[in-house]
Amino acid sequence: SAVAYAIQDFEKSFTFFYIALIADGLDGWVASKTEKSKIGRELDSLADAISFGLFPAIALFIRDASLFAFSSLLLAFSILRLARFNVLNCPEFVGIPTSVSAIAITSLLRLKMPIEFLASASLVLSILMVSDIRYPRIGGKYLAIAGTILLLAIFYSELCYLLLFAALLYAVYPAVRVWRRG
Repeated sequence: SAVAYAIQDFEKSFTFFYIALIADGLDGWVASKTEKSKIGRELDSLADAISFGLFPAIALFIRDASLFAFSSLLLAFSILRLARFNVLNCPEFVGIPTSVSAIAITSLLRLKMPIEFLASASLVLSILMVSDIRYPRIGGKYLAIAGTILLLAIFYSELCYLLLFAALLYAVYPAVRVWRRG
């Protein structure tokens, strides 16, 4: 998908990105129902690093070379986030998932947001990925709804607004949870 973006076929690159998100969700669902192997977990992280770390980083850089530092930070922190995930045994996610960060960045790119906004969002999302903030795992009907929206986003580019909104809601959810508790 990053290659398609590089040759300026934006829609095709987003299509591949959404397919990668759907495949990651299905893979996670299957893994939760079956025995997990160590190599499977590592391969899943490698695929996530490419789809949700490398692709958004390359897309940012191609959008504007002045975003190189931010795209590098996004890639490095995506890899750190995935490595930490593999060694932690936690019922919740620690740090915002790379997939959510990638959804936000690619949605902003698809909406042709200003470079300053992309830089700020990349910095904030990079920090959130390696933070100790706890994020809930999404499953069941919410995962099915997310998959449906991603599938439809392949055909209706306007749905990137909804994807961005969902990513932002998820990003602020821990703060809302703390606020509601007291």
